[in-house]
Amino acid sequence: MSEVQGNDEVNADVNHDEIDAAMQAAWEALEVGNVQKARTAAGEILAHWPVAAAEIAMLQAACDREEGHFESALARLAEAAKSDPEWATPELWMAEILSESPEGQAEALRHAKRAVDLAEEEDEFLGALGCKAAIELELGRLAEARKTLAELPPAEVPLADPVVALEFVHLLIEAEAPAEARARLGVLTENHPAYADAWYLRGVLADMEGDGDTRTTSWVKTRELDLAEIDAEGGAGDGQGHEGEGEGEGQGPTEGHTHDEDCVHLTEAELAEVAEETLATMPEELRGRLAGIPILVADIPAAVDVQGGTDPRALGLFHGATHAESGADPALTQILLFRKNIERVAHDRESVRDEVRTTLLHEAGHFFGLDEAALERLGI
Repeated sequence: MSEVQGNDEVNADVNHDEIDAAMQAAWEALEVGNVQKARTAAGEILAHWPVAAAEIAMLQAACDREEGHFESALARLAEAAKSDPEWATPELWMAEILSESPEGQAEALRHAKRAVDLAEEEDEFLGALGCKAAIELELGRLAEARKTLAELPPAEVPLADPVVALEFVHLLIEAEAPAEARARLGVLTENHPAYADAWYLRGVLADMEGDGDTRTTSWVKTRELDLAEIDAEGGAGDGQGHEGEGEGEGQGPTEGHTHDEDCVHLTEAELAEVAEETLATMPEELRGRLAGIPILVADIPAAVDVQGGTDPRALGLFHGATHAESGADPALTQILLFRKNIERVAHDRESVRDEVRTTLLHEAGHFFGLDEAALERLGI
């Protein structure tokens, strides 16, 4: 954060430790979601220490962002940037806000470039660099994004924050630089062997490149780590899904989501109830054809399925014969929903219902013989 602004005469009576303590308390209030407390503290600090105006503008901008008042946030950030033209953070935050809308991308890129130029600390520089590359990718400027990402430290030099490192791997994949992404994933999994998300993305990249052996090794490791987390949380334990013969097809979640304490938690009964409610909203003909197909709930895919190529973070899985296949044993046909994986991507009860509905439609599509390309064209 910027140094406290003001002239020497005013600053002579300022106790910077008191300002820092008050600001820290205000930021901590915001971090736990108490926006009103943070706003009140900001007003009190500004009234007592006017020289902290730039820092207060940033705090108030953060409150505005939290409540969705983006125009007000931008105005406050512009005020902070004007107060200290060499401060990278206001420029970075303006870039982040503006990049959320298509019409703001060009202006966002200008602020992101300035943030990169002004950044002094490593974490600030990396944040600005990632923001700039993401905007360039959004604008379809792959060559520029690759040039931006080339400013990263060498791949063999681990970044201090593994989450930031993984975000850059995502950007490299999107920028069509798989060799660099692969190298950084190798360093990341070597230095953070218990980081499940890194192993998962390593498997995703290997799958994209047709490297089945690396995909399987990486996804088996992902499953082991995810299962250990479930056990640590007091979950069901074995996490087993279907253990039958043959390969299944599953719908995978958006890459990069992590299972954390802020996500929704469901019992198997609750998820089954949501599935029944979802089925009730489907067309009658589709419900009739699915009537004899059991819908089962497991924590995560079974080890045998992951070893066979199933995404360990799939939300659902269809096993067995399709509707069109004659002579097949219907007892071997079933649809699985993976509770922990759905929790991983759901932010509230409504999003759980959305994920379950999409997953059921996706797996029902497999039952009716549709492949992944056809399902993608249908938006499921």
